[in-house]
This record gives sequence, C-alpha cells and structure tokens, in this order.
Amino acid sequence: MSIKVNWKRSLIITASLTFIFSSGCSLLPKEDEALAPPLVKPVKQNFTTIEVKKTSIEESIKGVSTLMPYQMVYHQFKDNGGRVQEIFVRAGNEVKIGDPLIQLEVEGLDLDIKYKTLDLEKAKVNLEAARQSRDESNMKLRMLELDIAQTNYNNTLAKLHSRRLTAEMEGVVTFVTEVRPPDFVKTYDNLVVVADMRKLRLVMEKTDVSLLTSAVVGMKAEVTWKGNKLMATVTQTPSSAPQTDDPQLRDRYNKSIYMELDEIPEDAKMGDTMDVKIITKKKEETLVIPSQALRTFMSRNYVQILDGERISEADVEIGIKNPTEVEILAGIQEGQQLILR
Repeated sequence: MSIKVNWKRSLIITASLTFIFSSGCSLLPKEDEALAPPLVKPVKQNFTTIEVKKTSIEESIKGVSTLMPYQMVYHQFKDNGGRVQEIFVRAGNEVKIGDPLIQLEVEGLDLDIKYKTLDLEKAKVNLEAARQSRDESNMKLRMLELDIAQTNYNNTLAKLHSRRLTAEMEGVVTFVTEVRPPDFVKTYDNLVVVADMRKLRLVMEKTDVSLLTSAVVGMKAEVTWKGNKLMATVTQTPSSAPQTDDPQLRDRYNKSIYMELDEIPEDAKMGDTMDVKIITKKKEETLVIPSQALRTFMSRNYVQILDGERISEADVEIGIKNPTEVEILAGIQEGQQLILR
C-alpha cells in the first residue's frame, strides 16, 4: 500500500507552528508586572536624656524618732517566777530606790523565816551560856551551831526578799504589767519600767539594720518638729551600744540610733515623734547623675551616651549613692548626654 502525502497541507501546518513558537506566549493572557515596594524613611527613635553636671550630693539616714527617757530600768524577777500577790504601783507613779513594785506569793516562806529566826535566837542563847561556863569545847560547838543558824536565816530571808520586786532607780513608772493576782509570771518577764524623766533623748528604730551602719557617734542630725528646725547629736549607734544581758534591750540597741537634742522644746514630752535626717556623707561640686541613668549588669556599672545619633556605652565608677542620685567618680565627663532608662 502506498501513502500519498499532501505536501501543500504539510507546508501550511509547519509554517503555522513556526509562527506560534517564535512569538512566545503572545497568544496567552499577559500577567501584571510586580510593583516595587515603596521607599519608607525609618522612624527616628526618641530618647529621654540628661546632661551630666557638677553639683552636690549627700547620703543620709531618714526616719521618725521618738522622744524617750535617757535612762529606763526594766524590772524583772531574775531568780524565780510565781503567782502575783499584790501590785503596788501604776503608770505615772513616782518611786524611789527600794520602793515595792510587785509582791509574789511567798509560798510558806513567811512561816519558814519565823522558824529560822527562832533557831538563830536559840543558837545565840546557847553560845552565851557556853561562854558563861567557860567550856571551850562547848563554845566551839555553839559557835558552829550559831553559824549554821545564821546561814539558814540569811538564805531564807533572801528567798523571801526575792519574792518582792523593788525599784532599782528613782523615777517615774512608765509601764506596769497587765497581769493581776493570782496570775503567774515567769523569770525575766518585763513587769515594771521606771524612767528618769529629768533627761530625754531621741530614739530612731529601723527594721533594716543595714541602714544604720553608716551612722557614727558625734554626727549631727537635722530634726523637724511642729514645723521647727532643731539640731541633735548622735550619742549611740548599734556598733557603740553597751553590752547587756537583757535580750530585749540588746535587740533594741541593735536596731536603734540614739540622739541628744541641743535644746528640748518646753512643750515637748515623752512619746512625741520628730522627723530626723542624719547626713552620713556629703560632697560638693562633683559629677552627679540621676539613678535612672545608671545601668547595672552583674558587677558592672555603666551608662549609655548619646552623641548626635550615635549611642555608646561607658563603664563608670560610682561614689555616694542615694535613692535618686549617684555620684560618678570616673568614666564620663561633664556636658555629656546620658540616656535615661
């Protein structure tokens, strides 16, 4: 079988395909060209800055102080406790040394001292009789007997006296325990406080005792009371407090600063409160920056400096520091602009 080829038709088809492929995709729909992103000018970042200047700076201890007696004695039963039999004083009473404050129940000691007194008197009579007889061996025996009777009497009398609390200082009673007969009290309970009201001083207590470490005896304190400015002198700090076996007094000493006013106002009285500021450090004409400008990372102290649009960091050495300001000893210069946090 022979196949006849229509050469004319083949020529036409070949020419058509050549035209299509040579023109690319001109017969397909044309896609839109992608637009270039618009040019956006970067927003300039705004900083709050402060200029480094020289000025004065101080470190101080501030607080509220209370006007208290210079000397106060806390009365306690140190040898024994017991049930209260009678309370002889109340707050506001004036007392002298030896005045009775509180009596505990004697628990038979009153009768016991009578027996001991009787034994003592018998021993005295027996010794006198031995002397009259001039019997030396009997005299030695009776002298020993008298010595034993006297010791027993003294010990019993001491026990009896230990059941009564008496004033150790002349002054005014400022506190009396709330217990009443026949309540029980323990040894070293503070039962009565007697104060010497002839001399008052300021006492400032702080729960954070680390705030008191910079105070030194002799420092001046600025005192404000009823709008008036007064001056006082630091007379005792935790580091200079006297030694004491009283745990409560020792705790008070450890967290208190005591100050003596140059002049006590006539209308001031015990218990009045006054605002106090003790300047512990002060320097004039030194570089000072706000605390907000100081940055800290671990043990590193540094600041950020803005110079035109350029930001740099500088390590700094700090000196006096208070809640709002910091002294800079080295690392920056006067006039530089610092970025605040």
